[in-house]
Amino acid sequence: MTRRILVITGGHRVALDEFLGAIAEICTERDWVWAHTTQPSAQEWLTGELSGQWDAILLHDIPGLRLKRGAEPVIDGPDPQSAANMVNLLDAGQGLVVLHHAISAWPGWEGWAEVVGARFHYRPGRLRGVDLPSSGYRIDRFTVQVTDPQHPICVGVTDFEIDDELYFAPVLNDRIHPILSQDADMDGALFQDTFDEVSNGSSTGVTCADRNQDGGLHGGSSLMGWTTTAGSSPVATLLMGDGPSTFANPMFRLLLGNALEWASSDEAHEAAQAAPFPIPLP
Repeated sequence: MTRRILVITGGHRVALDEFLGAIAEICTERDWVWAHTTQPSAQEWLTGELSGQWDAILLHDIPGLRLKRGAEPVIDGPDPQSAANMVNLLDAGQGLVVLHHAISAWPGWEGWAEVVGARFHYRPGRLRGVDLPSSGYRIDRFTVQVTDPQHPICVGVTDFEIDDELYFAPVLNDRIHPILSQDADMDGALFQDTFDEVSNGSSTGVTCADRNQDGGLHGGSSLMGWTTTAGSSPVATLLMGDGPSTFANPMFRLLLGNALEWASSDEAHEAAQAAPFPIPLP
């Protein structure tokens, strides 16, 4: 079955040629059609009126945040209409796949974290009424592990090693169905504090030391992928996806293709419609 895939980038640097090259090969192999747009104009596609134009939308963007090295990250939006448009789109049943840094999107909207099941904070922020520190990151080599081999996204996928960016950030465990994990050491002292790095233009040595390693709002998580429901829409989130070596990895490509297929499947839509989750507006 031919799928129509919309890919959205913008708001964060990405190896665009390699990323879009991977998307093109995934879609060619599966006989899908796809298009690419960037933020902020991409918001024009994210409305309830356009539900059904795309079978799945892939988010590899960071709307609502202005980033400039050497300056504090600035939270920007969403405006009420843009937020309402996105809620209407999810209520209408739009399949989403959220990739890597897209979990940082809309930090001024606590409810958007409920959509993706996590939130990476570029600066101290608030989530579920709790004040939280900025999140952490590091580049490492680790093994992505399949924890739910029966899930459609994991069909044909075996454990694989990648060099990618790990996050030390809140994951909303009560909102998600885990499908992937990783075997890296999640000691917070190993993770660079993102606000320190971005705001100063380079690290001054601040880390995520003394924060939980076992998940929760104040800690890190070993999860690398999950599914959830937002509005009446199926959502899949994959945390890997930092650069060219990951984009070229056959197992990553299989995972991403499977995730897009699952998010556009009748089974995923029926399950989401049977148990909708209302998304609060800002």
